[in-house]
Amino acid sequence: MLGKFAAAATASLMMAATGNAGEKEDALVDRVVGAYGGKALTEASAMRISDRYKILAVGQSVDPKVMDIGHNYVDLIIDFENQRKSVMAWNKNRAGNGLNQTIHDGQTGYNVDHLNQNQFENANLQYAVLGGGIMRTTDAALVRLLADGRETAVHGGEALYQGQAHEKLTFKMEGSPDLTLFINKETGLVSKMERYNPVFGTLSYLFDDHRTVDGVTYASDMNFLIDGQPNIISISRSVDMTPDLTGAFDVPTDYEARGQTVDTSEMSVLDLGDGVYFAGQNIGYSIFVDAGDHYIASGGYAGLKDRLAAVQAQAGNEKPLGKLVVTHHHSDHLGGMNEAVELGATLVTVAEHVQPIQESLNQPLADDRFELVEGQTTLLGGKIALHDISTAHAANYLLFYMPARKLVFSADHFGTPLVSGLPVANLNMVTFRQALERLGIDTQIFYSAHGGRALTLAELRAATDAYEPKGCPAGFEICAD
Repeated sequence: MLGKFAAAATASLMMAATGNAGEKEDALVDRVVGAYGGKALTEASAMRISDRYKILAVGQSVDPKVMDIGHNYVDLIIDFENQRKSVMAWNKNRAGNGLNQTIHDGQTGYNVDHLNQNQFENANLQYAVLGGGIMRTTDAALVRLLADGRETAVHGGEALYQGQAHEKLTFKMEGSPDLTLFINKETGLVSKMERYNPVFGTLSYLFDDHRTVDGVTYASDMNFLIDGQPNIISISRSVDMTPDLTGAFDVPTDYEARGQTVDTSEMSVLDLGDGVYFAGQNIGYSIFVDAGDHYIASGGYAGLKDRLAAVQAQAGNEKPLGKLVVTHHHSDHLGGMNEAVELGATLVTVAEHVQPIQESLNQPLADDRFELVEGQTTLLGGKIALHDISTAHAANYLLFYMPARKLVFSADHFGTPLVSGLPVANLNMVTFRQALERLGIDTQIFYSAHGGRALTLAELRAATDAYEPKGCPAGFEICAD
């Protein structure tokens, strides 16, 4: 699939080189911009996108055989003139409720938790990237991006979509793989956008029920599919080109300031001693244990080869990856499965995870490349213990535990981007603690697949002790209904 996508892009670029394609792209950009309101869209100084939708947890359910359904309400406000953005999100799902805001005030970024009334500066937030996911779900925003980046546009020929003739136009969006618009030849409106993700496959954004408000046209219905499976189903959505910006980018001064974030932008390897290493960057980390002539690892995010190479360089050896402990079935944590297979590793997991793992692979994996755990088992003579536990996050979760170190490596149940201070707990963390207490194992230190900072048992307990379910606060329109 990726090869066909790349080949199509290459062919289109060759067409552009002839000199005729540039005129074709410009004419098509002008047509689609005109269909969406022309200057009313491209010269607007601000934009607000309000979306209410149900989210189907494709590849992210508690049980891989049962689809979880949550509610997400989002408001994105963009001040184009001063390069400011705000994303407000109200989430209701199995982890509990959340009302969070990310802000770029033109200088730096901030994360705001309105339910728990805290905030922290986040220098990793970039204006261009913030809110990108919402912009990709909004055809009018895509057309504005296309108008600004028309020099990157490449005509991809014609295609039928729902029986109607469309022209394909691919362009670049900062911080995103290339986007391909399917533009209706008769109306000039965008019916679909596609992009390719190496982990999830083809991502499809389907636009319908176009309406025009204050001279700007947008699709009032949008559905998002991951590799053909529905993920986001619109309930209602609107676009406003003259939003009130009063207070939209203000960080609450009466909220608790949480401090600075850990810089995870560079690959790091933490030598924990006795052949144990914690390695990763951004939101993908793994633990590696020297098993003599190979490594045993856990943490299956994409970039596994890079993390192994960093550990090998730190340790001064070229020992291969012999086994990878696959903690759970969620698709993002299966992003490194093809890498693990290419490295020759045996995948250690539970029976419930085998099918999702197989579905994530380029080719089916032989049964003898799986090592299945029933309940619990040990590796390396007890140096590593694996326990199949159940939490609000995953019905079967393979806990990676090192008894002598009282160390746990886990994904998605705990963690914080902050240099210091407690994480904010949700039901994932609460039920994780409860599962550990049912096991009765002695744990003291917790390393996360999503961050560079370890937590202590005292911090985990303090965070979960403070947890209480919270509803929509007074004064917030986004969750008032």
